[in-house]
Order: sequence, then C-alpha cells, then structure tokens
Amino acid sequence: MRVLIAHNRYRSAHPSGENAVVDDEARLLGEHGCDVELLQTSSDEIAGWPAYKKALLPARTVWSREGQRLVADAIERFRPDVMHVHNTFPLLSPAALRSARASGVAVVATMHNFRPLCAAATFVRDGKVCTTCLDHGPLAAVARGCYRDSRLATVPLAASIATHRVAGTWRDSVDRYVFPSGFARSLYLRAGWAADRLVVKPNTVRDPGFTRTGAGRGFVALSRFSSEKGLDTLLDGWRSAGIDEPLTLIGAGELEGDLRARAHGLDTVEFAGRLSPREAFARLAGARALVVPSRWFEVFPRTIVEAYSLGVPVVASRIGSLAEVVEEGVTGLHVEPDAPDQLAAALRTLAGSVALTARLGHEARRRYEAELAPAPTTRRLLEIYDDAIAQTAGRRAA
Repeated sequence: MRVLIAHNRYRSAHPSGENAVVDDEARLLGEHGCDVELLQTSSDEIAGWPAYKKALLPARTVWSREGQRLVADAIERFRPDVMHVHNTFPLLSPAALRSARASGVAVVATMHNFRPLCAAATFVRDGKVCTTCLDHGPLAAVARGCYRDSRLATVPLAASIATHRVAGTWRDSVDRYVFPSGFARSLYLRAGWAADRLVVKPNTVRDPGFTRTGAGRGFVALSRFSSEKGLDTLLDGWRSAGIDEPLTLIGAGELEGDLRARAHGLDTVEFAGRLSPREAFARLAGARALVVPSRWFEVFPRTIVEAYSLGVPVVASRIGSLAEVVEEGVTGLHVEPDAPDQLAAALRTLAGSVALTARLGHEARRRYEAELAPAPTTRRLLEIYDDAIAQTAGRRAA
C-alpha cells in the first residue's frame, strides 16, 4: 500500500505529541510493508519569512492555495492509495483536503484536537472547559479572544471554521476521520458529523522492552505548565497528602514561577525541567504512578501509553478521554478535577499499598500489549485505510 502522510509540524521549540505520532506512524507503516512518503510543512519556517509574507499568513490559515498545490503535486508524483492528513494548521489549511479529494485518492484524517470546532482547538477558555462554540458557532471565540488571548489572532481561526463549514470541506472531503479516543469522537458526533466516517484508533509508543520492577517509588507528572493541566491542584493535594516520597514535575511553561511558589516548603517536590524523551521515560519507569490532574478535555495523552508500556498505573482526573483511557481500579485511579483532597487520598492509597500499585501496573501493561502496542494499533490503522480505499472505489463506480 502506498501512503502519503501530510502534516504541518509544530514549532520545534514546543514539544509536540502530534509530531511524535506522525513520526511513529510513518515508521510503523514502513515496517508493515507500506511505501510511505511524508509531505511536511513546518511552522518553524514562518520566523524567517519577510514581513509581507507574514502579513498574508492569516488568509493562508483560512484557505491556502500553496497548501492545495503542495498536496496536488505530491499526489501526482507519488500516486498513493491513500492520503493520511494530520495537522493542516497553519500552512496547509483545510483546503488541502479538498485538493486531495479532487485527485480521487482515498483520504483519511486524524483529529488530534478540536480545531474544526474550536478556534483554540482545545475547548479551554481561562483555564477551564468551554464548549460555547461547539453548540453556537465560532463568533463567541472572536469576542473572547480565545486563541492566544487575542481577538485579532482569533479571527482567522474562526473564519476558517466558518468557511469550511459552509464550503462542506469536512463533510465532503474525507473518507475516514480517526480519533485517539471515543470521547473525542463523541464531541464531533455532537457537532453533527457523520457517525459512519468517525473511527477510533488509539495512540501508541514503542515497546520499551522492560517494565517497572516492583511497585516503584514516588510520583511523576509530565506535562506543559499551563492552567488547564491542573498542576496547581496536584501541588495542593501533595501538600496535604504527607507522603515521604518524591513528586517529580517534568516540563516547563508560563506557570512555572507560580507553581514553584506554590511548592514552597515542599522538600519532596522536584522541578526537573524539560527532559529528553529518554530521560523522562527513565524517571517514569521508576514511579508508583503517573499523575494527570487535568481540568480540560485531553484527547489521549501519549504519556499514558508510555506509562502503560512500562507497567506504571495512572492517577487521572475523571474528565474527557481520561475517564475512558484510565480504567478505575484496573489501570489506575480517578479523582474529580480541581479536587486536591481526593487527589491526596488517591496518592496516599497508592503510596500505602505495594500490592495495589503492583496490580494496577500489571493491568496497565496488559492493556498496552492487547490494545495500545504498535502491532494492534498499526493493524487497526491499516483496516481504516482499507475501508477508506473501498469507499473511494465505490464512489468511483457509482
């Protein structure tokens, strides 16, 4: 099978799970006998553009003729059986999907976030969940400046949502939409998207070849330091938990100063900063649990798959996909968002029971092997490609 993967890479200064998913899938498809070509643009290149070209970026975000041309040329040259689109923002734009459809090739798109429904792509406003645009359209996003807290910066995102909704781009240009979790799929169903084209395939990570020894020690949180991630709740819960083990916060972000101030006097808390994937993985491998205290709709963090691959359970907020991908009492424990007392109790429970922590870790690894390892997830992706190709063939014959 010949697979063309199209992706606008996020800025290299900001680690991106989507970039990692694209790289992993391209490698795995090649290992499964596919002929793979990557068509990639990069947001890094914008910094080097002349001023006049930067001024045109908002229009390109809405409808990129350059993105359409890049896709058409790649399809004509490579002749793929299927084109798999990941991120189109900002340089390809959703118009690239229309170019792929016009070529007659089967089109698959992975929805890593909520960009076609929400200008911020996250359903987060002021650090909390907001679904106003899901139910009422994108105008409210402009009024509130939901993208980067700027009305001006939000305008092209809202215009893109409205334009491609009216043009039918999302309705007519894609054969199969891939969602990392059933919860993410449910929000697109709520928006009126056709159920028969919305499928679920979870993220994967490479098998580390080893698992945690024993019950581990301490806890790890690995995330961006921003309000929606709930690390303030974690620190408040940790202060009252009274656990004589380390809590390691891996990452960076705009709230680092606030979080360090909040952790004042907590000698067991370590701010490890941004670590390489290898270093972060090593820290996680020795932990009792990964802690994901988010207060927003996570789509399906790859860090959870990484934890499961190591046989490390997860303590997570009961919100969005986290309520789905972390199974209460089986692969981890749930707490309500913004509930430091509940979080403290869950952490104390794991710190006080070697048997429970070991059992949850064993079940986490079992789920990884059965559902989240490279082999089952790649088989699922190839099934999705086959369905999309069959639908395209049927459309041609009609």
